[in-house]
Amino acid sequence: MDRLAALPQASDLAGVAPLSLETVSALPANTHISLVTTLAGLRALEKDWLALEANSQGATTVFQSFAWISTWCRIYCAGESGAGIHIIAGHDQNRLVFLWPLMLTRRAGLNVLCWITEPFGQYGDILCAKGQNSHLWVGNALRFIRRLKGIDLLRLRHVRDDSAIACCAATELVNAHLDERAPYLDLTQFASEADYENRYTGTQRKRRKKIRKHLEEMGDVTFTRLTLGSDADKAITEALAEKNKWLSQRGRINQVLSCPFHGEFLKALARSKLRGVEMVVTELRAGDRAISWEISFRFGTTHFAYITSHANDLTDLSPGRLHFDLSQRACLADGMKTFDLMVPFDPHKESWSSACMPTQDYYLPMSRKGMIAGTLYLSHIRPRLRSLYYRLPQALLRYINPLRRNAEG
Repeated sequence: MDRLAALPQASDLAGVAPLSLETVSALPANTHISLVTTLAGLRALEKDWLALEANSQGATTVFQSFAWISTWCRIYCAGESGAGIHIIAGHDQNRLVFLWPLMLTRRAGLNVLCWITEPFGQYGDILCAKGQNSHLWVGNALRFIRRLKGIDLLRLRHVRDDSAIACCAATELVNAHLDERAPYLDLTQFASEADYENRYTGTQRKRRKKIRKHLEEMGDVTFTRLTLGSDADKAITEALAEKNKWLSQRGRINQVLSCPFHGEFLKALARSKLRGVEMVVTELRAGDRAISWEISFRFGTTHFAYITSHANDLTDLSPGRLHFDLSQRACLADGMKTFDLMVPFDPHKESWSSACMPTQDYYLPMSRKGMIAGTLYLSHIRPRLRSLYYRLPQALLRYINPLRRNAEG
Protein backbone atom coordinates (compact mmCIF):
# COMPACT_ATOMS: atom_id res chain seq x y z
CA MET A 1 0.00 0.00 0.00
CA ASP A 2 1.39 3.35 -1.05
CA ARG A 3 1.79 5.80 1.84
CA LEU A 4 0.08 8.43 -0.30
CA ALA A 5 -2.69 6.20 -1.57
CA ALA A 6 -5.27 8.35 0.21
CA LEU A 7 -3.56 11.63 -0.62
CA PRO A 8 -3.58 13.83 -3.74
CA GLN A 9 -0.67 14.99 -5.79
CA ALA A 10 1.13 18.08 -4.52
CA SER A 11 -1.15 21.08 -4.30
CA ASP A 12 -0.47 23.99 -6.58
CA LEU A 13 -1.02 26.30 -3.63
CA ALA A 14 1.87 28.00 -1.84
CA GLY A 15 2.97 26.89 1.60
CA VAL A 16 1.17 29.80 3.26
CA ALA A 17 -1.51 31.69 1.34
CA PRO A 18 -2.98 34.67 3.24
CA LEU A 19 -6.58 35.62 2.67
CA SER A 20 -7.26 39.22 1.73
CA LEU A 21 -8.94 40.90 4.71
CA GLU A 22 -11.28 42.77 2.40
CA THR A 23 -13.13 39.52 1.70
CA VAL A 24 -13.58 38.71 5.40
CA SER A 25 -15.53 41.72 6.55
CA ALA A 26 -16.91 39.89 9.57
CA LEU A 27 -13.45 39.50 11.10
CA PRO A 28 -11.75 42.38 12.90
CA ALA A 29 -9.01 44.19 10.99
CA ASN A 30 -6.27 42.84 13.24
CA THR A 31 -7.01 39.20 12.33
CA HIS A 32 -6.13 37.06 9.33
CA ILE A 33 -6.59 33.53 8.00
CA SER A 34 -3.89 31.55 6.19
CA LEU A 35 -3.42 28.11 4.67
CA VAL A 36 -0.52 25.84 5.64
CA THR A 37 0.26 23.13 3.06
CA THR A 38 3.83 22.06 3.86
CA LEU A 39 5.58 20.05 6.53
CA ALA A 40 7.85 23.03 7.18
CA GLY A 41 4.82 25.23 7.71
CA LEU A 42 3.34 22.66 10.07
CA ARG A 43 6.55 22.40 12.09
CA ALA A 44 6.72 26.19 12.35
CA LEU A 45 3.37 26.16 14.19
CA GLU A 46 4.59 23.87 16.99
CA LYS A 47 5.03 26.40 19.80
CA ASP A 48 1.80 28.28 19.03
CA TRP A 49 -0.15 25.05 18.42
CA LEU A 50 0.84 23.67 21.82
CA ALA A 51 -0.19 26.95 23.46
CA LEU A 52 -3.56 26.78 21.70
CA GLU A 53 -4.07 23.16 22.83
CA ALA A 54 -3.77 24.34 26.42
CA ASN A 55 -6.23 27.19 25.92
CA SER A 56 -8.80 25.76 23.52
CA GLN A 57 -12.58 25.65 23.72
CA GLY A 58 -14.51 22.38 23.73
CA ALA A 59 -13.31 18.88 24.52
CA THR A 60 -10.08 18.92 22.52
CA THR A 61 -8.90 15.36 21.87
CA VAL A 62 -5.54 13.73 21.21
CA PHE A 63 -6.37 13.63 17.50
CA GLN A 64 -6.08 17.43 17.21
CA SER A 65 -2.79 17.55 19.11
CA PHE A 66 0.40 18.72 17.45
CA ALA A 67 2.17 15.50 18.48
CA TRP A 68 -0.42 13.27 16.80
CA ILE A 69 -0.80 15.30 13.61
CA SER A 70 2.85 16.20 13.02
CA THR A 71 3.99 12.59 13.59
CA TRP A 72 1.34 11.24 11.24
CA CYS A 73 2.26 13.77 8.56
CA ARG A 74 5.93 12.84 8.85
CA ILE A 75 5.04 9.21 8.07
CA TYR A 76 2.24 9.65 5.54
CA CYS A 77 3.00 12.98 3.86
CA ALA A 78 6.37 11.99 2.41
CA GLY A 79 8.71 14.72 1.16
CA GLU A 80 8.94 18.34 2.11
CA SER A 81 5.93 19.18 -0.07
CA GLY A 82 3.71 17.55 2.55
CA ALA A 83 1.21 16.57 -0.12
CA GLY A 84 -2.34 16.84 1.13
CA ILE A 85 -1.78 19.11 4.14
CA HIS A 86 -4.44 21.84 4.25
CA ILE A 87 -4.44 23.41 7.72
CA ILE A 88 -6.50 26.59 8.13
CA ALA A 89 -4.80 28.89 10.65
CA GLY A 90 -6.32 32.02 12.17
CA HIS A 91 -4.32 34.73 13.94
CA ASP A 92 -5.52 37.58 16.13
CA GLN A 93 -2.73 40.11 15.79
CA ASN A 94 0.29 37.79 16.08
CA ARG A 95 -1.35 35.15 18.27
CA LEU A 96 -2.59 31.82 16.85
CA VAL A 97 -6.21 31.54 18.00
CA PHE A 98 -7.80 29.18 15.47
CA LEU A 99 -6.83 25.94 13.71
CA TRP A 100 -8.87 23.80 11.36
CA PRO A 101 -6.63 20.77 10.66
CA LEU A 102 -7.64 19.40 7.25
CA MET A 103 -6.09 17.50 4.36
CA LEU A 104 -6.98 17.25 0.68
CA THR A 105 -7.64 13.72 -0.59
CA ARG A 106 -8.67 12.17 -3.88
CA ARG A 107 -11.65 9.83 -3.51
CA ALA A 108 -13.79 8.31 -6.25
CA GLY A 109 -12.80 11.04 -8.69
CA LEU A 110 -13.47 13.86 -6.21
CA ASN A 111 -11.13 16.26 -4.41
CA VAL A 112 -12.29 16.02 -0.81
CA LEU A 113 -11.21 18.08 2.19
CA CYS A 114 -11.40 16.01 5.37
CA TRP A 115 -9.88 15.89 8.84
CA ILE A 116 -6.14 15.50 8.66
CA THR A 117 -5.05 11.96 9.69
CA GLU A 118 -8.48 10.49 8.82
CA PRO A 119 -9.30 7.62 9.24
CA PHE A 120 -6.53 7.19 11.84
CA GLY A 121 -7.87 10.04 13.96
CA GLN A 122 -11.11 8.91 15.58
CA TYR A 123 -12.59 12.37 16.23
CA GLY A 124 -12.36 15.66 14.35
CA ASP A 125 -12.50 19.20 15.68
CA ILE A 126 -11.18 22.72 15.34
CA LEU A 127 -9.02 24.40 17.94
CA CYS A 128 -10.30 27.82 18.93
CA ALA A 129 -8.89 29.85 21.80
CA LYS A 130 -11.06 30.63 24.80
CA GLY A 131 -12.60 34.09 24.49
CA GLN A 132 -12.75 33.84 20.69
CA ASN A 133 -15.97 33.52 18.69
CA SER A 134 -15.68 30.03 17.20
CA HIS A 135 -18.74 30.50 14.97
CA LEU A 136 -17.20 33.65 13.49
CA TRP A 137 -13.91 31.90 12.79
CA VAL A 138 -15.55 28.83 11.24
CA GLY A 139 -17.82 30.97 9.05
CA ASN A 140 -14.90 32.97 7.72
CA ALA A 141 -12.79 29.85 7.30
CA LEU A 142 -15.58 28.42 5.14
CA ARG A 143 -15.47 31.55 2.98
CA PHE A 144 -11.74 31.01 2.70
CA ILE A 145 -12.18 27.36 1.70
CA ARG A 146 -14.76 28.26 -0.94
CA ARG A 147 -12.16 30.45 -2.65
CA LEU A 148 -9.70 27.57 -3.00
CA LYS A 149 -9.76 26.02 -6.45
CA GLY A 150 -10.36 22.39 -7.31
CA ILE A 151 -12.20 21.25 -4.17
CA ASP A 152 -15.41 19.30 -4.68
CA LEU A 153 -16.46 18.45 -1.15
CA LEU A 154 -15.76 19.24 2.49
CA ARG A 155 -16.45 16.12 4.55
CA LEU A 156 -16.14 15.97 8.34
CA ARG A 157 -16.55 12.61 10.06
CA HIS A 158 -17.09 11.87 13.76
CA VAL A 159 -17.83 15.36 15.05
CA ARG A 160 -18.56 14.96 18.76
CA ASP A 161 -21.55 16.83 20.18
CA ASP A 162 -19.26 18.36 22.83
CA SER A 163 -16.68 19.58 20.29
CA ALA A 164 -15.89 23.21 19.57
CA ILE A 165 -17.15 22.92 15.99
CA ALA A 166 -20.39 21.06 16.74
CA CYS A 167 -22.74 24.05 16.89
CA CYS A 168 -21.19 25.64 13.81
CA ALA A 169 -21.33 22.39 11.85
CA ALA A 170 -24.99 21.91 12.72
CA THR A 171 -25.91 25.30 11.24
CA GLU A 172 -23.39 25.74 8.41
CA LEU A 173 -22.97 22.18 7.05
CA VAL A 174 -25.19 19.31 5.91
CA ASN A 175 -25.77 16.48 8.39
CA ALA A 176 -25.18 13.13 6.64
CA HIS A 177 -27.27 11.35 9.31
CA LEU A 178 -24.63 8.70 9.92
CA ASP A 179 -25.11 8.93 13.65
CA GLU A 180 -22.58 7.22 15.88
CA ARG A 181 -21.94 6.97 19.60
CA ALA A 182 -18.61 7.12 21.39
CA PRO A 183 -18.81 5.14 24.66
CA TYR A 184 -16.80 6.28 27.68
CA LEU A 185 -16.45 5.61 31.38
CA ASP A 186 -16.67 8.56 33.75
CA LEU A 187 -13.97 7.76 36.30
CA THR A 188 -14.84 10.72 38.54
CA GLN A 189 -17.80 8.76 39.92
CA PHE A 190 -15.37 6.43 41.72
CA ALA A 191 -13.70 7.85 44.81
CA SER A 192 -11.57 4.72 45.21
CA GLU A 193 -10.82 1.36 43.61
CA ALA A 194 -13.32 -0.17 46.01
CA ASP A 195 -16.02 2.06 44.50
CA TYR A 196 -14.92 0.93 41.05
CA GLU A 197 -15.20 -2.70 42.13
CA ASN A 198 -18.74 -2.05 43.36
CA ARG A 199 -19.85 -1.14 39.83
CA TYR A 200 -19.81 -4.84 38.93
CA THR A 201 -22.74 -7.15 39.47
CA GLY A 202 -22.19 -10.50 41.15
CA THR A 203 -22.42 -12.22 37.77
CA GLN A 204 -19.75 -9.92 36.31
CA ARG A 205 -17.39 -10.59 39.23
CA LYS A 206 -17.80 -14.33 38.82
CA ARG A 207 -17.08 -14.10 35.12
CA ARG A 208 -13.92 -12.07 35.68
CA LYS A 209 -12.68 -14.56 38.29
CA LYS A 210 -13.43 -17.41 35.90
CA ILE A 211 -11.43 -15.72 33.12
CA ARG A 212 -8.45 -15.22 35.43
CA LYS A 213 -8.64 -18.83 36.68
CA HIS A 214 -8.51 -20.24 33.14
CA LEU A 215 -5.64 -17.94 32.17
CA GLU A 216 -3.70 -18.85 35.31
CA GLU A 217 -3.62 -22.43 34.08
CA MET A 218 -1.03 -21.10 31.60
CA GLY A 219 1.00 -19.43 34.37
CA ASP A 220 0.95 -16.35 36.59
CA VAL A 221 -1.18 -13.54 35.12
CA THR A 222 0.59 -10.15 35.08
CA PHE A 223 -0.46 -6.73 33.81
CA THR A 224 2.40 -4.42 32.83
CA ARG A 225 2.78 -0.94 31.43
CA LEU A 226 5.65 -1.34 28.98
CA THR A 227 8.59 1.00 28.66
CA LEU A 228 8.35 2.94 25.40
CA GLY A 229 11.07 1.66 23.12
CA SER A 230 11.92 -1.89 22.08
CA ASP A 231 9.44 -3.54 24.48
CA ALA A 232 6.55 -1.35 23.34
CA ASP A 233 7.59 -1.71 19.68
CA LYS A 234 7.36 -5.50 19.94
CA ALA A 235 3.96 -5.27 21.63
CA ILE A 236 2.64 -2.90 18.93
CA THR A 237 3.70 -5.33 16.20
CA GLU A 238 2.08 -8.30 17.97
CA ALA A 239 -1.10 -6.39 18.80
CA LEU A 240 -1.65 -5.27 15.19
CA ALA A 241 -0.95 -8.75 13.82
CA GLU A 242 -3.39 -10.44 16.20
CA LYS A 243 -6.06 -7.80 15.67
CA ASN A 244 -5.91 -8.30 11.91
CA LYS A 245 -6.21 -12.07 12.36
CA TRP A 246 -9.28 -11.52 14.53
CA LEU A 247 -10.84 -9.20 11.92
CA SER A 248 -10.05 -11.56 9.06
CA GLN A 249 -11.79 -14.48 10.76
CA ARG A 250 -14.91 -12.34 11.03
CA GLY A 251 -14.76 -11.17 7.43
CA ARG A 252 -14.06 -7.56 8.40
CA ILE A 253 -11.73 -5.02 6.81
CA ASN A 254 -10.27 -2.14 8.80
CA GLN A 255 -8.43 0.36 6.63
CA VAL A 256 -6.39 1.69 9.54
CA LEU A 257 -5.39 -1.60 11.16
CA SER A 258 -4.45 -3.19 7.84
CA CYS A 259 -2.26 -0.29 6.73
CA PRO A 260 1.38 -1.51 6.57
CA PHE A 261 2.68 1.85 7.85
CA HIS A 262 0.40 1.99 10.89
CA GLY A 263 2.92 0.27 13.13
CA GLU A 264 5.64 2.61 11.94
CA PHE A 265 3.47 5.59 12.84
CA LEU A 266 2.66 4.29 16.32
CA LYS A 267 6.30 3.48 17.04
CA ALA A 268 7.35 6.94 15.86
CA LEU A 269 4.75 8.50 18.15
CA ALA A 270 5.95 6.37 21.06
CA ARG A 271 9.50 7.63 20.57
CA SER A 272 8.45 11.24 19.98
CA LYS A 273 9.74 13.88 22.38
CA LEU A 274 6.82 16.19 21.58
CA ARG A 275 4.83 17.51 24.52
CA GLY A 276 1.14 17.10 25.23
CA VAL A 277 0.51 13.42 24.51
CA GLU A 278 1.42 10.46 26.71
CA MET A 279 1.44 7.11 24.95
CA VAL A 280 0.59 4.07 27.07
CA VAL A 281 1.19 0.48 25.95
CA THR A 282 0.05 -2.24 28.35
CA GLU A 283 0.43 -5.99 28.09
CA LEU A 284 -1.26 -8.90 29.84
CA ARG A 285 0.80 -12.06 30.17
CA ALA A 286 -0.02 -15.57 31.30
CA GLY A 287 3.22 -17.20 32.30
CA ASP A 288 5.79 -16.44 29.60
CA ARG A 289 3.22 -15.64 26.92
CA ALA A 290 1.80 -12.22 26.00
CA ILE A 291 -1.95 -12.69 25.54
CA SER A 292 -3.45 -9.20 25.19
CA TRP A 293 -2.46 -5.59 24.59
CA GLU A 294 -3.80 -2.06 24.72
CA ILE A 295 -2.28 0.81 22.75
CA SER A 296 -3.62 4.04 24.17
CA PHE A 297 -3.00 7.75 24.60
CA ARG A 298 -3.50 10.13 27.48
CA PHE A 299 -4.29 13.70 26.65
CA GLY A 300 -5.26 16.02 29.48
CA THR A 301 -7.30 13.88 31.87
CA THR A 302 -8.68 11.52 29.21
CA HIS A 303 -7.37 8.05 28.42
CA PHE A 304 -8.07 7.11 24.77
CA ALA A 305 -8.17 3.31 24.34
CA TYR A 306 -7.01 3.43 20.72
CA ILE A 307 -6.40 -0.27 19.99
CA THR A 308 -7.22 -3.31 22.11
CA SER A 309 -6.07 -6.70 20.93
CA HIS A 310 -5.61 -10.24 22.16
CA ALA A 311 -4.07 -13.51 21.00
CA ASN A 312 -6.60 -14.68 18.46
CA ASP A 313 -6.40 -18.36 19.47
CA LEU A 314 -7.41 -17.38 23.02
CA THR A 315 -10.57 -15.49 22.06
CA ASP A 316 -12.82 -17.98 23.86
CA LEU A 317 -10.97 -17.29 27.12
CA SER A 318 -11.77 -13.54 26.87
CA PRO A 319 -8.41 -12.12 28.02
CA GLY A 320 -9.52 -8.71 26.74
CA ARG A 321 -12.18 -8.48 29.44
CA LEU A 322 -9.61 -8.85 32.17
CA HIS A 323 -7.30 -6.41 30.39
CA PHE A 324 -10.03 -3.75 30.23
CA ASP A 325 -10.68 -4.12 33.95
CA LEU A 326 -7.01 -3.73 34.86
CA SER A 327 -6.53 -0.83 32.45
CA GLN A 328 -9.45 1.12 33.90
CA ARG A 329 -8.19 0.53 37.42
CA ALA A 330 -4.76 1.84 36.40
CA CYS A 331 -6.36 4.96 34.92
CA LEU A 332 -8.29 5.57 38.14
CA ALA A 333 -5.10 5.20 40.18
CA ASP A 334 -3.28 7.62 37.87
CA GLY A 335 -5.93 10.34 38.24
CA MET A 336 -7.55 10.06 34.82
CA LYS A 337 -11.11 11.39 34.67
CA THR A 338 -12.37 9.71 31.50
CA PHE A 339 -11.71 6.35 29.86
CA ASP A 340 -12.72 6.83 26.21
CA LEU A 341 -13.53 3.66 24.25
CA MET A 342 -14.21 5.76 21.10
CA VAL A 343 -16.32 5.07 18.02
CA PRO A 344 -17.89 2.86 16.94
CA PHE A 345 -20.25 1.71 19.67
CA ASP A 346 -19.94 -2.07 19.87
CA PRO A 347 -21.87 -4.31 22.27
CA HIS A 348 -18.70 -5.46 24.04
CA LYS A 349 -17.93 -1.85 25.04
CA GLU A 350 -21.23 -1.35 26.86
CA SER A 351 -20.21 -2.95 30.15
CA TRP A 352 -17.00 -0.87 30.23
CA SER A 353 -18.72 2.50 29.77
CA SER A 354 -21.12 4.67 31.72
CA ALA A 355 -22.38 6.89 28.89
CA CYS A 356 -21.97 7.69 25.19
CA MET A 357 -21.10 10.92 23.38
CA PRO A 358 -23.06 11.25 20.11
CA THR A 359 -21.03 11.97 16.98
CA GLN A 360 -22.24 13.20 13.60
CA ASP A 361 -20.92 13.25 10.04
CA TYR A 362 -21.22 16.51 8.09
CA TYR A 363 -20.41 17.65 4.57
CA LEU A 364 -20.56 20.73 2.35
CA PRO A 365 -20.56 20.54 -1.47
CA MET A 366 -18.08 22.83 -3.24
CA SER A 367 -18.91 21.82 -6.84
CA ARG A 368 -21.64 20.18 -8.88
CA LYS A 369 -19.88 16.81 -8.51
CA GLY A 370 -19.64 17.39 -4.79
CA MET A 371 -23.34 18.18 -4.61
CA ILE A 372 -24.25 14.93 -6.35
CA ALA A 373 -21.88 12.87 -4.21
CA GLY A 374 -23.10 14.48 -1.00
CA THR A 375 -26.81 14.32 -1.71
CA LEU A 376 -26.97 10.87 -3.27
CA TYR A 377 -24.15 8.95 -1.62
CA LEU A 378 -23.35 10.53 1.76
CA SER A 379 -26.92 11.40 2.73
CA HIS A 380 -28.80 8.44 1.31
CA ILE A 381 -26.81 5.51 -0.09
CA ARG A 382 -23.95 5.25 2.42
CA PRO A 383 -26.07 5.12 5.62
CA ARG A 384 -28.10 2.27 4.12
CA LEU A 385 -25.07 0.39 2.84
CA ARG A 386 -23.39 0.71 6.21
CA SER A 387 -26.43 -0.59 8.04
CA LEU A 388 -26.67 -3.53 5.63
CA TYR A 389 -22.94 -4.32 5.85
CA TYR A 390 -23.05 -4.73 9.63
CA ARG A 391 -26.01 -7.09 9.38
CA LEU A 392 -24.37 -9.46 6.91
CA PRO A 393 -23.28 -12.90 8.17
CA GLN A 394 -19.56 -13.56 8.61
CA ALA A 395 -19.47 -16.20 5.86
CA LEU A 396 -20.72 -13.69 3.29
CA LEU A 397 -18.37 -10.97 4.56
CA ARG A 398 -15.40 -13.30 4.14
CA TYR A 399 -16.41 -13.67 0.48
CA ILE A 400 -17.20 -9.99 -0.17
CA ASN A 401 -14.21 -8.33 1.47
CA PRO A 402 -11.48 -9.85 -0.76
CA LEU A 403 -13.44 -8.57 -3.75
CA ARG A 404 -13.73 -5.16 -2.12
CA ARG A 405 -10.00 -5.14 -1.31
CA ASN A 406 -9.09 -6.00 -4.92
CA ALA A 407 -11.40 -3.30 -6.25
CA GLU A 408 -9.88 -0.68 -3.96
CA GLY A 409 -6.36 -1.83 -4.84
